[in-house]
Amino acid sequence: MDVEGFTTARVLTRQRRLQGDFHWALLVIFAGVVLLTSIVIADRLFGIDYYDLVRDPNAIAGQPKYFGLVSNLGVIFWFAGGFAALQAYWAGAGFDAPHLRRALLAGGLFSGLMGVDDLLMLHEAVATAGVPESLVLVPHMLLLATLCYHAWFIRRDVQSLLLVAAVMSLGCSFLVDAVSEHIAGLVFVEEGFKILGIMFLAVFLSLTSHAALSTRARR
Repeated sequence: MDVEGFTTARVLTRQRRLQGDFHWALLVIFAGVVLLTSIVIADRLFGIDYYDLVRDPNAIAGQPKYFGLVSNLGVIFWFAGGFAALQAYWAGAGFDAPHLRRALLAGGLFSGLMGVDDLLMLHEAVATAGVPESLVLVPHMLLLATLCYHAWFIRRDVQSLLLVAAVMSLGCSFLVDAVSEHIAGLVFVEEGFKILGIMFLAVFLSLTSHAALSTRARR
């Protein structure tokens, strides 16, 4: 390629990048407008003060900032692991390894769904409407089962012990929660198992995603 051709290629690449940036910027603006419009509608039509939607919950309630600290950390770890796995999947990692690719997708969706559920307390809200909590959690369990199924076939290539520890910890948390929350100290045990399970899963998904992306980069 001569100098003129190289310069033309660089200009075209820059133009495509700017065009891509413009499209993403429009998408962000559109999403922002939808979000802000929803807040206005909630305020004007449903009587939900916008102040209660934009401020930190503890600031509104006048509670100390450490309220819900472990729960908030759990949400962060849910999203961290989920985003890592979905980013690797989106980048095409494991394209020639179907079980790895599907494990990334299932793990990312499970972790992301659990993060949204914990953040917005979705399954508790649905359960209050009369739907059994065990039924509400079916999609979560199906995604976790899918992750474990595909992870079994790549167990020699990933830190499978971390996934086993995550499933066992989350399972223990679920079992303790099913017993009773009125026994002294039981909530601490339940939440302890839960945060451990979330952390194990986040590390597993992050390491698996990194390995998958590194392998793709070397090819």
